[in-house]
Amino acid sequence: MRVLHFSPHAASPTFNGPLIITKGGTYSGSWESRDSEVPAVEVRTSEPVIIEDSKIRGAGFLIRSQGYGADITVRNTTGHGLPPTPYSDYAKPRRFLAVDVFRNVVVENCYLEKTAGIYLGVEYTGNGSPGQSIKIRYNKVRNITGEVYQGKELVQFVQFNYRGEVPHAEIAWNEVINEPGASAVEDNINIYNSRGTTDSPIRIHNNYIQGAFPNPLHLTEYSGGGILTDSPGTDSLEATAYVKVYENQLVGLGNYCLGIAGGNHIEMHHNQAVVAAQFPDGEPYHFWTSGIWAKDYYKTGNTFNNSMHHNTLAVLGRNRDWRNEIFDSTFAAADEFANSILPDSITRRLEDAEFILWQEKLRDQRINIGPVSTI
Repeated sequence: MRVLHFSPHAASPTFNGPLIITKGGTYSGSWESRDSEVPAVEVRTSEPVIIEDSKIRGAGFLIRSQGYGADITVRNTTGHGLPPTPYSDYAKPRRFLAVDVFRNVVVENCYLEKTAGIYLGVEYTGNGSPGQSIKIRYNKVRNITGEVYQGKELVQFVQFNYRGEVPHAEIAWNEVINEPGASAVEDNINIYNSRGTTDSPIRIHNNYIQGAFPNPLHLTEYSGGGILTDSPGTDSLEATAYVKVYENQLVGLGNYCLGIAGGNHIEMHHNQAVVAAQFPDGEPYHFWTSGIWAKDYYKTGNTFNNSMHHNTLAVLGRNRDWRNEIFDSTFAAADEFANSILPDSITRRLEDAEFILWQEKLRDQRINIGPVSTI
């Protein structure tokens, strides 16, 4: 059953105005909002909603659901950010999908450009089955940016910030490329006070993540990077836990590649990081770079039983020095790691080789990323 509610807000000739969905069903179309205060698509139902074979553009949230215990699947859909407009109350970054309170979220085979990525927050209310979980897979992403009207927010390709344990959750086989000066991303993937389960940890694997830079680009300080578990919560049942990060490729990132800022029962293994710390024009990065770090950053006592092992690091610092070291102030962060690439071999050519390797992996696994239908 399809129930379409169109807003009178003006839209371009090839796009309809904003859409409000109040009934479950399958929806396909082209929608946009040129007002940062109005989502391009808003889901106001707990019934299962599928958005597929669609085009969505927005100056604020592209797809939004708030407080409905949502069950949303988005597939074969493109999302583009439009120039942001003034906002009231709080900033509305151009999240491709922002959901507060959910039972099930699936984002597969989508293309995102100049958006603020995917945010899942507040609370998981599902039953713990594979059909009520989180799947973010096979997406192609370009230039994550937190741009809002006259400013910017800290945004990610994916951030989890929910309460409750989610089994069967997966972030996998995504291609994320951020260009210097054209993107404004914090951590590309951030797991914040969010949990998997003992038997079914959150799995973050086989993603290709390239680029993480300060914005404006001339800044020398930058706090973002690659994949981070973050956990300032003081409640042991709230802290980030049960996460596995493996077989990811991390290329050309500023600040760090893999990090544990808090949480427990986290394992990061068999990832590969290659950072030549050099812009396309040959200029070296003017901000910090490093491979792996791990510590109880918030000193809440909830950081334990973590490991980093068998990760391959080829990371140069901003001064062309060796930055493969693993920072550890609280526990054995790395049981073992490979360090077989000499510093003078870490060049942009080596970074380029990582993308070729990624394409070979996709072919070998017969995986198509981005929309698989003509839209």
